[in-house]
Amino acid sequence: MMISVIITAKDEAKTIGKATAAFKSQDYLGQDFEIIIVAPDEATLKVAGESGGQIRTIKDPGRGKSVALNLAVKEAKGETIIFSDGDVVVQDEAVKYLLNKKEILVSGRPVVAEKQIDIFGFWQKVLFETAHKLRAGKEQVGQYFPVSGYLFMIKKAALKDFIFPEESLAEDEYLSYYFWQSGGKIYYEPRAEVRVKGPDNFHDWVRQKTRTLGGSYQIPRVWKKGRAARSFVPEAGKAWTLWKDYGDNCKHRWWLILLFMARLYAWTLAAIKVKILGQKRSQVWQRVESTK
Repeated sequence: MMISVIITAKDEAKTIGKATAAFKSQDYLGQDFEIIIVAPDEATLKVAGESGGQIRTIKDPGRGKSVALNLAVKEAKGETIIFSDGDVVVQDEAVKYLLNKKEILVSGRPVVAEKQIDIFGFWQKVLFETAHKLRAGKEQVGQYFPVSGYLFMIKKAALKDFIFPEESLAEDEYLSYYFWQSGGKIYYEPRAEVRVKGPDNFHDWVRQKTRTLGGSYQIPRVWKKGRAARSFVPEAGKAWTLWKDYGDNCKHRWWLILLFMARLYAWTLAAIKVKILGQKRSQVWQRVESTK
């Protein structure tokens, strides 16, 4: 058996070393593994290549993450593929927990970077913990939920007839819907943690959320039928729960109010750009520098 780890990156020479080192130190349960770094820029590929060992680098044509993923999947030698990003760090034993799950599609759990304690770190914590509870609850009752693009595992055979659309803004959500409507079931392993640094300013926060939320509008409507699709309305319905869970002082209550307004703004902007104006990926996707 072979495990292929695919890490997509772009202009992430400063972070790719940590991302790669974290995967090299994982427990692959005695199985062979390879780490494939796919990026369009030479600087990132050079740093990744210097790690040696089981590292392979692939230069993609710079037409977006979907194109890079399709290229890497085609080149992957493993029967099992683990996906991650070049600006995050998987935690100890994350891979072992994923592999022990022994399922076809398994999501890991993103957690907030340790030092991020400002309003944006708080927002990230609230959103990550809400997503964690949603995934855990949905898995328990056998319902649909999207995997986290920061860390997930899938059997390569499940990707045989699948291609990431080049215009996709949220590849993880698109794959999740495809797999579920094809009759598959999604699993969750909360012990497989990956640390993620969130944006540290509102401009970058809006950029990031607009592109991820915009991906929800790209999912074929027939795939969403009978499933709880992401939108602002169900999010707003959880406002009181968030208030009870995280509004423990005046500062946090104020931050929650701002988060509610910021999410409404991001959902509205995503709808205008993707659903109404029909903008291309190149018009919506913008680099978020502060997460690097």
